[in-house]
Formats: sequence, C-alpha cells, structure tokens
Amino acid sequence: MKIGILIVFRNNEKDIDVQQFTDILANKTRLEICFVNNGSTDGTLKKLHEIKEEVPIQIATIDVKKDRGHNAAIKAGVRYLTSKKEFPYILCLQKFHRKDIKLLTNVFHIIEEKKGIVVSIFNKTKRIVHKNVFSLRGILERAC
Repeated sequence: MKIGILIVFRNNEKDIDVQQFTDILANKTRLEICFVNNGSTDGTLKKLHEIKEEVPIQIATIDVKKDRGHNAAIKAGVRYLTSKKEFPYILCLQKFHRKDIKLLTNVFHIIEEKKGIVVSIFNKTKRIVHKNVFSLRGILERAC
C-alpha cells in the first residue's frame, strides 16, 4: 500500500535543510511525496528542487505562483497525487516549520515499522479538505 505525503511550503528557505530531507526520505519506497511551494518569494522552490535531485525516490514539486491560502495549496497537491494514482490515504503537513523534520521522521517510522496500526490510526484521525487526506500531526498524536 502506497501512501501519499503532501507537504506545503511558504517562504521556508531558511528552514529547509536539504541534507536532513535527503536522509529521512532515502529509501521510502512506500511513500509518494509531493512538495507544494505556496507562492514563496524567497529561495524555497530552489531548495525543494535540490532535495528532489538528491533523493533516490521520485518526488513531485508543484509551484503555486500566488499564495491563495493553505487549503488551495493542499487541493493542488491532492489533485496532482490523485491524478497519478489512487491512494488509500494522503498525509498532509499543512505548513512546514523547521521543527517538523522530527515529526516527519516519527511519522515515517510509524508507517514503515508499525504497519498493523496504520489503518486504525487513519480511521480515528480527523480528515482535512478531502475524504482521504489526513493531518500528519493528527496521525502522530494518535500513534503515541
């Protein structure tokens, strides 16, 4: 079962550590990753492309030219992911912060290592925007 991961960025150039992303995304073959640049006016998009080039898995990068809010950015990412494949679940990080690297590491660990509890966690987590889109933060809260 592949799971879509959607992460929204807005002016996060200083928060993005390319090496940290490369380390946590390496060999995550069960995940389909989509980065959405939500109208950033700094070098965020360039950093996202650097990550995409360094990581051995396929990562999609969507550049929303003008910020129309988080929900619009999430919908753009969901449209992209669902156009490529039918995912039973899409996890979304609505707004990336520097401290979210640890959150991503923990959630990816849960997905990779604790496969048995993943479905029950999804069933108890509040959905956002779309019927099969869940908050990464909500998943982590339920798993712990």
